[in-house]
Amino acid sequence: MPRGVRYALMPLGVMGLAGLLLTFWLGFEESNSVLLWLSAPLVLAAPLAVLLHLACTRTLSAEKKRVWWNELAGAEMWSALSEYLSSADLSAGAERRAMEAQMRRRSPTV
Repeated sequence: MPRGVRYALMPLGVMGLAGLLLTFWLGFEESNSVLLWLSAPLVLAAPLAVLLHLACTRTLSAEKKRVWWNELAGAEMWSALSEYLSSADLSAGAERRAMEAQMRRRSPTV
Protein backbone atom coordinates (compact mmCIF):
# COMPACT_ATOMS: atom_id res chain seq x y z
CA MET A 1 0.00 0.00 0.00
CA PRO A 2 1.44 3.42 -0.86
CA ARG A 3 3.07 5.16 2.07
CA GLY A 4 1.10 8.40 1.62
CA VAL A 5 -2.20 6.53 1.82
CA ARG A 6 -1.08 4.77 5.00
CA TYR A 7 -0.11 8.07 6.59
CA ALA A 8 -3.42 9.70 5.65
CA LEU A 9 -5.61 6.92 7.04
CA MET A 10 -4.73 7.39 10.70
CA PRO A 11 -5.78 11.06 10.94
CA LEU A 12 -8.95 10.31 8.96
CA GLY A 13 -9.86 7.53 11.37
CA VAL A 14 -9.15 9.69 14.41
CA MET A 15 -11.26 12.53 13.00
CA GLY A 16 -14.06 10.07 12.29
CA LEU A 17 -13.96 8.67 15.82
CA ALA A 18 -13.95 12.18 17.26
CA GLY A 19 -16.91 13.09 15.10
CA LEU A 20 -18.84 10.01 16.20
CA LEU A 21 -18.07 10.72 19.84
CA LEU A 22 -19.24 14.32 19.43
CA THR A 23 -22.38 13.10 17.70
CA PHE A 24 -23.20 10.76 20.57
CA TRP A 25 -22.13 13.16 23.31
CA LEU A 26 -23.69 16.39 22.05
CA GLY A 27 -26.61 14.86 20.23
CA PHE A 28 -28.27 12.95 23.03
CA GLU A 29 -31.52 14.92 22.66
CA GLU A 30 -31.35 15.82 19.00
CA SER A 31 -28.76 14.06 16.90
CA ASN A 32 -26.70 15.86 14.31
CA SER A 33 -27.20 13.70 11.24
CA VAL A 34 -24.76 15.72 9.10
CA LEU A 35 -21.92 15.08 11.54
CA LEU A 36 -22.89 11.42 11.76
CA TRP A 37 -22.90 11.00 7.97
CA LEU A 38 -19.53 12.75 7.70
CA SER A 39 -17.90 10.82 10.54
CA ALA A 40 -19.00 7.28 9.69
CA PRO A 41 -17.10 7.08 6.35
CA LEU A 42 -13.98 8.51 8.00
CA VAL A 43 -14.03 5.73 10.59
CA LEU A 44 -14.34 3.16 7.82
CA ALA A 45 -11.60 4.73 5.66
CA ALA A 46 -8.82 2.32 6.71
CA PRO A 47 -10.75 -0.94 6.31
CA LEU A 48 -12.19 0.21 2.98
CA ALA A 49 -8.77 1.29 1.72
CA VAL A 50 -7.34 -2.13 2.59
CA LEU A 51 -10.20 -3.94 0.83
CA LEU A 52 -9.90 -1.76 -2.28
CA HIS A 53 -6.13 -2.10 -2.39
CA LEU A 54 -6.31 -5.87 -1.96
CA ALA A 55 -8.92 -6.15 -4.71
CA CYS A 56 -6.98 -3.96 -7.17
CA THR A 57 -3.32 -4.72 -6.46
CA ARG A 58 -1.24 -6.61 -8.98
CA THR A 59 1.75 -7.10 -6.72
CA LEU A 60 0.24 -10.15 -4.99
CA SER A 61 -0.48 -13.50 -6.55
CA ALA A 62 -3.98 -14.93 -6.39
CA GLU A 63 -2.87 -17.39 -3.70
CA LYS A 64 -1.46 -14.64 -1.48
CA LYS A 65 -4.54 -12.50 -2.02
CA ARG A 66 -6.63 -15.46 -0.88
CA VAL A 67 -4.55 -15.68 2.31
CA TRP A 68 -5.15 -12.00 3.01
CA TRP A 69 -8.89 -12.30 2.27
CA ASN A 70 -9.14 -15.23 4.67
CA GLU A 71 -7.22 -13.40 7.37
CA LEU A 72 -9.29 -10.23 6.97
CA ALA A 73 -12.48 -12.29 7.26
CA GLY A 74 -11.28 -14.38 10.20
CA ALA A 75 -10.96 -14.03 13.93
CA GLU A 76 -7.62 -12.22 13.62
CA MET A 77 -9.15 -9.46 11.47
CA TRP A 78 -7.78 -6.50 13.44
CA SER A 79 -4.29 -7.99 13.55
CA ALA A 80 -4.41 -8.65 9.80
CA LEU A 81 -5.67 -5.12 9.11
CA SER A 82 -2.87 -3.64 11.18
CA GLU A 83 -0.23 -5.77 9.49
CA TYR A 84 -1.58 -5.04 6.01
CA LEU A 85 -1.38 -1.30 6.65
CA SER A 86 2.09 -1.40 8.18
CA SER A 87 3.81 -4.15 6.18
CA ALA A 88 6.49 -3.24 3.69
CA ASP A 89 6.29 -6.71 2.08
CA LEU A 90 2.73 -8.01 1.77
CA SER A 91 3.88 -11.24 0.13
CA ALA A 92 6.06 -12.18 3.08
CA GLY A 93 3.24 -11.27 5.45
CA ALA A 94 0.85 -13.52 3.54
CA GLU A 95 3.31 -16.42 3.67
CA ARG A 96 3.84 -15.98 7.40
CA ARG A 97 0.10 -15.77 8.07
CA ALA A 98 -0.54 -18.89 5.96
CA MET A 99 2.04 -20.81 8.00
CA GLU A 100 0.50 -19.58 11.26
CA ALA A 101 -2.96 -20.64 10.07
CA GLN A 102 -1.66 -24.12 9.29
CA MET A 103 -0.09 -24.35 12.74
CA ARG A 104 -3.36 -23.29 14.37
CA ARG A 105 -5.25 -25.98 12.43
CA ARG A 106 -2.74 -28.68 13.40
CA SER A 107 -2.51 -27.84 17.09
CA PRO A 108 -4.94 -29.69 19.34
CA THR A 109 -7.60 -27.52 20.92
CA VAL A 110 -7.95 -27.74 24.65
